[in-house]
Amino acid sequence: MATSLLTRVKARVDLHTSNRARGLIQGRGRSLFKGSGEDFDDLKYYQPGDKISDIDWKATARSGEPLIRQFNEERVRHLSIVADTSSSMAATAADGSSKRDAMVLAAGMVCFLAQKSGDLVGMVGGSESSPLQLPSRSSDGHLELLLRTIQQGTTTASPSADSAWLLERAFRVTTRSTLMTLITDEAHPSVEDFTLLRRLTTRHDLLVIRIADADPLQGEELDHDVVDVDVPREIASMARTSAKVARDVAAYRRARSEGITEMLDRLHVSHLLTRGETTVVDDMIAMLRAREYRHARA
Repeated sequence: MATSLLTRVKARVDLHTSNRARGLIQGRGRSLFKGSGEDFDDLKYYQPGDKISDIDWKATARSGEPLIRQFNEERVRHLSIVADTSSSMAATAADGSSKRDAMVLAAGMVCFLAQKSGDLVGMVGGSESSPLQLPSRSSDGHLELLLRTIQQGTTTASPSADSAWLLERAFRVTTRSTLMTLITDEAHPSVEDFTLLRRLTTRHDLLVIRIADADPLQGEELDHDVVDVDVPREIASMARTSAKVARDVAAYRRARSEGITEMLDRLHVSHLLTRGETTVVDDMIAMLRAREYRHARA
C-alpha cells in the first residue's frame, strides 16, 4: 500500500525542523497560526497592518482616533489553502524539484500545523473551466484528500495560470474570515492583482508562498531540452547560450520579483519566495516565526 501524502509530509516536517521549531508548532498556546477569532473582546488603536474590517466606526467617531475591535481566539480556527494548480506549477522549481511537489509539501505543512491545534482546513484551486473546492475539515481522510486534489489537479495539461480568477474565486467562496495561504509560483500574484489582494485582506489573514522557477535557460546543461510548459515549446539552444538573453532574463525576473515583494509588503502580507521542495519547510517556519514575533509586539 502506498504511503499517504499526509504521512510523507509529517515525516518531512520532522526531518526538516529543529527541536525549537517542533516546540513552536505544538500546543494551542504556542501555535504559529494565530488570527482573529469571532468573539469581541476589547478595543485598541489602529496600527498599520490591522484589518480595515475590524475598525469600530462608532467608537472611532466618538474618540476621534481610529479604533479596532480585538477578538478572543476561537477554540477552532478556520484555515484555507488557495492552490495555484496551473500548468506552470507542474514545471521544475529552482532547486530541481517539481513545483507541484513543493506546493503539496507547503499545503501539507499547513494541514499538519492546523491538525496539531485542532483547526479546520479548506481548499480552493483549479481553473474557471474546472474549479476545485473542499470544505473546512480536520480529519486525516479530509487532509489526505486535500493534498491528493492539489497533486492530481496540477499537471502540464492544466490551464495556464490565472491569478485574478483564483483570487476572485477565493474571495467569493470563502465567506468567513480565515487564515488564508496562497501557494503559487514566483510570477504570481502579479502587481496587477493588487486590488484583488487588498480586498482579500479585508476579510482574511493572508500568507503568500511563492515557489521559484528553475533557470529557464540552463545554459550549462545543454545535454537535455528545456520546454516552456505554458506554450509548450522548446527553448532554442541559441537563446540558452546567449549572454545577452541571460542578462535580459535575469533583469526581468529581478524587476518582477521586486515589484511583487513591494506590493505584498505594502499590503502587510507575510510572504516568502522559496527555492522548492528542499527549502519550503524551513522557509515557512522562518516566516511563521517572524509573523508570531510581530503579532506578539503588536
